[in-house]
Amino acid sequence: MSERDEDKKRIENYFNKAKEIISEIKRIRSKRKIGAIVISDAIILSVPFGLDSPENYSNLRQLCIAIQKIQFGLSLEGIWLRGAISFGNAYINNDESQIVGPAYVNAYLLEQISATHPRVILDSKLIGKLGFSSAQELITKINNTHDAQEYRPETSNILYEWYHNGTLKHGLEKDIPLFIDYMVYCFVQEGALTRIVSSVEASMYANSDIYLKYRWVVDYLISSCIHHNNHILLIDSTALHEQLGKLKNL
Repeated sequence: MSERDEDKKRIENYFNKAKEIISEIKRIRSKRKIGAIVISDAIILSVPFGLDSPENYSNLRQLCIAIQKIQFGLSLEGIWLRGAISFGNAYINNDESQIVGPAYVNAYLLEQISATHPRVILDSKLIGKLGFSSAQELITKINNTHDAQEYRPETSNILYEWYHNGTLKHGLEKDIPLFIDYMVYCFVQEGALTRIVSSVEASMYANSDIYLKYRWVVDYLISSCIHHNNHILLIDSTALHEQLGKLKNL
């Protein structure tokens, strides 16, 4: 198979997997308000976000969960997404796969400037918009609003939790306040961590231009592994230590 054929197959796999996950998400009652369109290589999700609407927080939380599922599902295929969540006016035409408006522009610029690693970040303006005084307040609120059908309390993080018992977690630079913690699923789905570590091992040194991308993923995984090993341990400890050892050697 030529390099061109491999690239084509990879793109087809990306779109097929993304559409499959989006279809699964749309069947969940709490996520039926989420709009989804694909333009070029971009997946664009949206939810209603009105002026002082009491549903704003709930809609944002469901959007974050949907993105979390998509990111993790694609990471299992060796496809690493980055993006941003913002808010504002937007016109969306799902039939024509069109979106225009300041909300889309804000998210695009935020992705280009700040979402430099494989992660989806949140506009810090959402903190005040939703009535919180700090990023940690928003993180705590979102991560501690449990949906019994989708989450186990021990692994319910939706946004990355920078601190444990007041101490900054080991291994990851706090360069932004809010991003979606998609790797949390590694610790509840059997074999997922091994699969992702193997994918990173195979790709990390393939091209110097992408080293920093994978370096961040490794640091993120190390931080998550250490936290789960020390405080949660929902997967086999031997398997976790084996994968953690591989990550530390990369």
